[in-house]
Amino acid sequence: MLLGLGAGAQAEVADNPERTTRPLPRQGNSWCSIIPYLQQNEARESITPYLRQGEAGWLIGPVSGIFWGEAREIVFDTSGVQNRNDYLSELIWELRQVFILGIESHWRGKKMNGLEMKFNFAIPNMPVGKMNDYDWFFTNRDWSHWSQSHVKLRWGFIFDFLYEDVLVSSGRFKLKLGVGYHMDWWAWKDKIADSLYSTRGTKRPGRRFPDKFNQALGDSFRDKADIIPEGVNGINYWAMYHAPLLTVRCSFEWDVISLGALGRIGPVLGISKDHHLRRYEYGPKGVYFYDLVFGGPWVDASIEVGFRITDRISFLLRGEFAWLNKTQGYSILVPTNKKPIAVGEKTGGLAFRRIGVNALFLWKLGK
Repeated sequence: MLLGLGAGAQAEVADNPERTTRPLPRQGNSWCSIIPYLQQNEARESITPYLRQGEAGWLIGPVSGIFWGEAREIVFDTSGVQNRNDYLSELIWELRQVFILGIESHWRGKKMNGLEMKFNFAIPNMPVGKMNDYDWFFTNRDWSHWSQSHVKLRWGFIFDFLYEDVLVSSGRFKLKLGVGYHMDWWAWKDKIADSLYSTRGTKRPGRRFPDKFNQALGDSFRDKADIIPEGVNGINYWAMYHAPLLTVRCSFEWDVISLGALGRIGPVLGISKDHHLRRYEYGPKGVYFYDLVFGGPWVDASIEVGFRITDRISFLLRGEFAWLNKTQGYSILVPTNKKPIAVGEKTGGLAFRRIGVNALFLWKLGK
């Protein structure tokens, strides 16, 4: 019966040429007006927070955030005398509620390899906490000299460059390995708030410190309060940390959200400059101390969550942590008078840590 109906229809068309059927209009590769399933699926996948596999492109955007941390400047005791203390001096410079701004640029290749470049800077001349300065001049006592200052940030910069390639890709999961370069550079200026010193007697000819506390030689312990005038600028300091890094990143990407974690580790070249303005025994402008250390390691990590806002704009929230292990190296003393420069091996030391959060908008360039 169906065959008969079909034949009858063909005969009717042949008898009435003006009623010849016309094909349905094409839409893409489809003969009907309904969007095929594959096209619907591609439209759904296009809202993932990052570029899709096989799609290369650039993303760029502003970042803002807040950090907390501290930098430590250490002078190690290398006198060889028996001493229960490891240090001759330690300065701890705080970073409290440091606001940063910056820019990031991400590039992804067609094979899912990628580059990241980041530059952040802190808002200068802002109060960022305190600096505590400790000295140990007695081998059988705790610290003998202490001062505390309010500090302002002169500058702060963070720079990152990273190249990654995909090691494992399975569905929404990706594991990437990479290499990179990192720099932190921070500078402070202090104003004395409080101080407590000890009297160091010198009744014995040729007496050098550190030495045992000895009242018979005129020593007194923590007997001089407010020895430094309040409100004066005693020390200006900066420290810079350079680190080549090996990196590993894992991520999960869904339609409108992504999760990622990044870990990095590498050796550090640390450089610092400490200007003691009131050490007049070294000249009218005080004395400069330079530290040069290599080792570390530098370790940092971040966790981020990303959201797709439009087909071109994404928003990311990120938490970060960075840590430099206490690292020992050279210390160079440079007077501002005609006294000779002194170089000490294994006398200088640096350490650093910070933690923070930031927010980032990324805009896709091009088509």
